[in-house]
Amino acid sequence: MRAPETAHREDRIDTETNNPATSRRNFLQLAAGAAAGTVVASHATEIGAALEQAVAGEMEVVWLQGQSCSGCTISVLQGQYPTLEETLSEFRLEVTFHPTIMPEQGETAIDSMSDSPDVLIVEGSVPTQIPSAATVGQTVDGTSKPVVDWVNELAPEAEYVIALGACAAFGGWPAAENKERLYGLGANVTGAKGVQFEGRDDTGVLGPDFTSGAGLPVINLGGCPPHPDYLLLTIATVLNGHVPELDRYNRPKPFYEPLVHDNCPLRGYFDRGEFAEKPGGEGCLIKVGCAGPYTHCDDQTRLWNDGTSVCLNVGAPCIGCMEPDFWDRFEPLDTEIERQSFFGPISAEQAGWAGVAAAGAGIGAHAVRKATGYGSFKGDDTTSEHTQTADEAGEPDADTSDTEEE
Repeated sequence: MRAPETAHREDRIDTETNNPATSRRNFLQLAAGAAAGTVVASHATEIGAALEQAVAGEMEVVWLQGQSCSGCTISVLQGQYPTLEETLSEFRLEVTFHPTIMPEQGETAIDSMSDSPDVLIVEGSVPTQIPSAATVGQTVDGTSKPVVDWVNELAPEAEYVIALGACAAFGGWPAAENKERLYGLGANVTGAKGVQFEGRDDTGVLGPDFTSGAGLPVINLGGCPPHPDYLLLTIATVLNGHVPELDRYNRPKPFYEPLVHDNCPLRGYFDRGEFAEKPGGEGCLIKVGCAGPYTHCDDQTRLWNDGTSVCLNVGAPCIGCMEPDFWDRFEPLDTEIERQSFFGPISAEQAGWAGVAAAGAGIGAHAVRKATGYGSFKGDDTTSEHTQTADEAGEPDADTSDTEEE
């Protein structure tokens, strides 16, 4: 069932009232201006009202899984929202198709799937060279039906298409480079792609020109897995008829603009040039592979497990899982990433000590760290139109004229 006039109807938006029956808030916009994690708690009733559109049968949601470990589903199911629990439980059951949680099976399950969903959620990468690597149901002639066919059929009928997780958004680990060209296969073994992106290029299954019924590209919620808030607030926002503001990789900006390094609880160690020699050790974790200087997400302030912790809080380096192509860009995941700075290749230790020396000399440590560069490193194609420069990414650039003190 196609949702009527969902994309740009201003008369559906009532942000001045607290009445959940009439409120049509843009929860992503609220997330941009609020402390991470507070929007769900503050607007639980209104979020519940948005989701109840699906529960009441007004909206149809189909959730497909391709090459997936189901980790994104598990992340969403483990979201801790006590005030929303009943609505979320009903929402999960009213999704017309979800192979992990729906009670139906076989032909009954396939028959329950909407052929024109209001929201199509894809989890897992989509194999294009070996389509049989991910199938759902059967074709009319009794052969297994590839997920790539389902995506191509359902996406043009959907009002909104959401790629949930690194695999669906960018190809993820199934799209990791087949460096040895094993078995005579191509760049990756199954030809795995994201729904609209392939790594940092918009050459995924649907291609760069695809737009959904609401006139939007695929909304990418990267992460391995993504935070459950990301899906909850995105769905509640689009069901309320709002158009989310997206970045160059079609990710909602409020979630993917902050830089992990800027909000890291270990940032003080970096500023003092103190580096851990192993994960869990005392000091900044950049020398043991932390990709925080290149990774954009608000996890450091949003936190996981009911707002209690995040990877870096327990001594685990950030592996950059929120970024496109992270599997190849940041590997090996336990080794320091070599940056390309204004001065040429530079190590984390050199960058840290440069900041310390600058501060001692009365020069802004922040200015010197800008010169060490955080957005470009060995292995990145800096000429690609899809590669973020340090400035575009909101990261320090090579401008040494800034004398701002930290």
